[in-house]
Parts: sequence; C-alpha cells; structure tokens
Amino acid sequence: MPFHDLVFEEAQTVIRMLLRELDEKSPGVIEDVYIGGSIALREPHRIHSDIDLVLIRPEDIDNARTMAALEPVLAWVREMYPKPEIDAIVLSASDLAAGPDRIEGIRPVIVEGVPELSETGSQRNPVTWATLQQCGITWRGLPLPNADLWYDRAALIDWERRNIDDYWRPWLAMSDHLASRGGILTFRPYFIEWGVLGITRLHATIATGEIFSKYQAGEYGLDHFDERWRHILKEAMRIRSGPNDNGATCPSLYGRNLLKRRSDARAYIATVIEDIAGRR
Repeated sequence: MPFHDLVFEEAQTVIRMLLRELDEKSPGVIEDVYIGGSIALREPHRIHSDIDLVLIRPEDIDNARTMAALEPVLAWVREMYPKPEIDAIVLSASDLAAGPDRIEGIRPVIVEGVPELSETGSQRNPVTWATLQQCGITWRGLPLPNADLWYDRAALIDWERRNIDDYWRPWLAMSDHLASRGGILTFRPYFIEWGVLGITRLHATIATGEIFSKYQAGEYGLDHFDERWRHILKEAMRIRSGPNDNGATCPSLYGRNLLKRRSDARAYIATVIEDIAGRR
C-alpha cells in the first residue's frame, strides 16, 4: 500500500514541508525518512497524534551540523504547522543496524517539534526499532525491508519489563492519595486511556513480541483478562476512539460515577502489573 494511503493528510503536509525546507537549506543532511508510532500502527488521531519519525543522516554528518540544519527549519514548521507535532530521532544507517543499546553518545532528537541533543530521548529504545521492523513506513530512501535494521525480541521484552519498575509502578503510586495532584488526575479521561491501554500494550508485547496500538491493546485485554475488567477496558477504548465523524462523543460507560471509574482503572493497572511480574 502506498504511504500516502497510510499517513493522514495533515501529517503528510508537515513531513513534506519539513523535508522541503531541509533539502533546500541544508541539502544532504537528512537522507532516509521512516515513520513509526501510531501512524505506522494504523491508529493515528488527527487531533492528538504526533508524527513519530526516524531520520537517517549520512555517516559523515555530525551532531553540530545536524542541529544547525534542524533548528531554523523546525522553528518555521512549528509556526506554520503547530499540529500535528513532530517527535523524532536522528540516526545514521550504522546506528539503525546497531540498535538502541549500542549507540554511544548523544544524538539529535525532536520532542514536540523542538530539536535537542540527548543520550536517551523518548524514541531511543527497542520499541522504536521493533515498530519499524513490524510495520514502519518508508517515506523516502531505502525501503525498510531492505534496510539493515536491528531487532532483538529478548531485548525488547527485557526493556518492557524494566519499564514496569522504572515507569509504571511509580506512575500508579503517584495517584494513591485522592487529594494529591496525581490523585486528581485520575478523574481525567487521559488517565483512563493512557493507564489502562498503556499497561495492556506492555503486557501484549511481553506475551507476543509484537507492538500493539492502544485500541488493539484494548481488544487484546478483552480477550485475555477476566470479565470483571471488561467495563474499564471498554471505557478506555471509548475514550481512545474520540468523537465520531459528526463530532459527537459517546457517553461514559460509568455515567457520573468517576470514583468507580478511577477505582476500576487503578485496580486493573495494578493487576496487570502483577500479572506481568509473574510471567517468567
């Protein structure tokens, strides 16, 4: 399927303008361009989705030259096309082949449209490489099936397991006290969608070695977890779906009982965390 059938129109415009300006002002700095994230997973949201990119530069282009090319162009893109935002990492072909754990030193990254140098970056992890391997979209350059692309299922699953202790347990603990800032956030739809579907995605990857979109994770949860969690999974999927084509949003499955929704979400997330911990 041609990439233009997979990338929604607003994202196409931003990518085209970004590359047009880069190619005109700093030719040769960015060669191949790959798309990951929700677009590659076939679940973009025109309003909420970022554009997740992996940009490939020549081996002889250093960080300073890359940043000098990116900074003015991205400032222009942010002004002209504030949404959807770009999240990206800039790598060489050898970085792509080596994988995230074997890349040494800082690399340019783009976070919400702003370039910076980082030794980590939100995309410098096995999930990015696994997404490209599974369903990444080649916007231009060497097609992904022909690229030398690192992939290690065991490393992916190990990283997801570490993510439980590094992110998910602390994230859930922040919402323990109802009167705390974290506790107040649990009443927001974002907490339900991110928490319920996010932890389910992690479980699904550990169980299968595949990367799931959030909605796909919800379907996985409905198939794999006890019936008592069906209500909160359906609620999270409802929130993820957003408004329909007419702009209408389906009412909450919990009505006005946000305390019950909060309680179910936190209990479900805790249950999945412990289920993952027990899967060895």
